[in-house]
Amino acid sequence: MTRFIAHRGLSSVYYQNSEKAFAAAANSPFFYGIETDVWFTKDNRWVCCHDNNPFADKSVSISEITYAEALKLPMNLNKMGSAKIEGESYICSMDRYLEICRDGGKVPVIELKCKPKKEQLKELVSTVDSVVGLDNAIFISFHFVNLARLRAMNPRIRMQVLGKYPTSGRAYLKKGYDVDLMFTYCSFPLIRKAHRLGHEVNLWTINRVGIARHFMRFGVDYITTNFDFSGKI
Repeated sequence: MTRFIAHRGLSSVYYQNSEKAFAAAANSPFFYGIETDVWFTKDNRWVCCHDNNPFADKSVSISEITYAEALKLPMNLNKMGSAKIEGESYICSMDRYLEICRDGGKVPVIELKCKPKKEQLKELVSTVDSVVGLDNAIFISFHFVNLARLRAMNPRIRMQVLGKYPTSGRAYLKKGYDVDLMFTYCSFPLIRKAHRLGHEVNLWTINRVGIARHFMRFGVDYITTNFDFSGKI
């Protein structure tokens, strides 16, 4: 059965990675999990945002300010994406995101956008474990070093290597990892190979019902989407 992941929350309606987007996804029975991007502040607090310069003031970087300072800064509304509801938005903390996932019965899918030090990564894992439990979370990243470090910390941590090409998907499957691929570079043989090896495949970012149905017929494990397709799939 294919399970659906809300990409940065319900980002087709609310600002991506915002508390409102997470809450809307958590309230929908359609979603199995909620994906977010994470960075950490100057004082080592994890927050949810797509990049290191997410604010209306583009000169400000998450990594160069404190958590208290970050909470006061409005986000860049030019990064609304496909969201329909406009208005000022502020950064969401990692703790709040995890609470929303826990209370809504959703699996947090946490994309490590940066390359944290081992101690910072350990602190993140500890926080996730304390709020939702490690068995109920998935870590993803384009930076393979992050996932290799996570596996060394605890082999039972669920993780997926992000990739844009079928060659990277096949390579990481051989290394023993689940994969999270751009859907345009995925095929039935790759999904079949993953399942034969005992691994899972997640696809991003599928925003059309027809394409979602196509990969559901292939038996893909997860589809990451900006939209709630309730009643259409």
